[in-house]
Amino acid sequence: MNNDLFKNEMDTNEILMMQTIDSNKEKLHSLAKDIWSFSEVGWEEFKSSKLIMDELEKEGFKVQRGLIGKHPKFEHDIDMPTAFKAVFEGEKSGPTIGVMLEYDALPNGHACGHNLISSAGLAAALGLKEVFKKIPGNVIVYGTPAEELEGSKHYILAGGHMDEIDIMLGSHYSSKWGSEVTGKAIVWPTHDNWLTFKGKSSHASSEPEKGRSALDAVIITTIALEFLREHTLETDRIHYIISKGGTAANSVPDLATLNLELRSNKSSELNDLMKRVDNIIKGAELMTDTTAIYKWDAAWYCATPVPSLYKSAAKFAPILGIDENEFTFGNKPQSSSDLGCVAYEIPTVEIAFPIVKDNEFLPVGHSEELAAITANDYPIDQSILAGKLMAITAYRI
Repeated sequence: MNNDLFKNEMDTNEILMMQTIDSNKEKLHSLAKDIWSFSEVGWEEFKSSKLIMDELEKEGFKVQRGLIGKHPKFEHDIDMPTAFKAVFEGEKSGPTIGVMLEYDALPNGHACGHNLISSAGLAAALGLKEVFKKIPGNVIVYGTPAEELEGSKHYILAGGHMDEIDIMLGSHYSSKWGSEVTGKAIVWPTHDNWLTFKGKSSHASSEPEKGRSALDAVIITTIALEFLREHTLETDRIHYIISKGGTAANSVPDLATLNLELRSNKSSELNDLMKRVDNIIKGAELMTDTTAIYKWDAAWYCATPVPSLYKSAAKFAPILGIDENEFTFGNKPQSSSDLGCVAYEIPTVEIAFPIVKDNEFLPVGHSEELAAITANDYPIDQSILAGKLMAITAYRI
């Protein structure tokens, strides 16, 4: 390992990266605010992705507009018109650094701050591009749509678009600084029909004995899921809604649908949880004489931890005036992201950055209150600072 890895002063290349990012500050602010104003939900981020791709092309990146991914479980092609891959080739013999951007909004706006992920990632990419004009190395920027829906990173990965990456960089807003990649493993039935029970309709009063209620099967499944909770790990999660339950109260429902998601802090535990839910569904079929139609989608597994990479990023932070003591490790996963699918296979660091000042209240994630502040100057400045840390981390590693 390079003895200068943890030096406290920047070398000329790092100074160049910081100057490049600083010189683009106005552009990065404008981009984050424009994406915030577009507020495009997953798979509809046409303005947002075009804005970023246009900027990358101006900076000398070769941009592939729209990607064809592959489903990692069922292996069919996935057409992703709002995804992209932008390549800047330096010396091909050098390492290849990946940078992931997100830009999809929720229905209530950018309540998860994905516009800030775009400004952070673009800042890092612009800095790395300048230094890879002088030293061996390449940087590839990935536009990854629909993180709030079914995700896209696992499709891009399975499609072979990330095969050349040595280290992947990501970012996300937080209440404090961080560098760990955490996230619960998650799975759901495919969204084409979720978990659908098919039964047989009949008049609910005159001939109920001739009917087989799909709604009964859904309700039995949900009751069993509630009993299951007692016998799972406290960190496991089960979420559901009944999205279809029949059309009229006086008719036995022949079709009912349960939208279901399972999460766990361990990928192996998620696999076990899926098997237990499979048995519940089989039981509901038998008790109601109905048929369940579903198949589990590809799971988003937990990241393969790389503690040395996480801790190195934290040790680089003081050079930017960031307190290394804010970084903590061994944190329990809270939510889920398709970033885990990438970090399961590729060494990945995710720079978390605070978007409120010390002692200020951070609104709850996915809330309208959070969406209201993600276009403010302070969060955008913090995202740019995160981009600097991403660039320094990649350069020094």
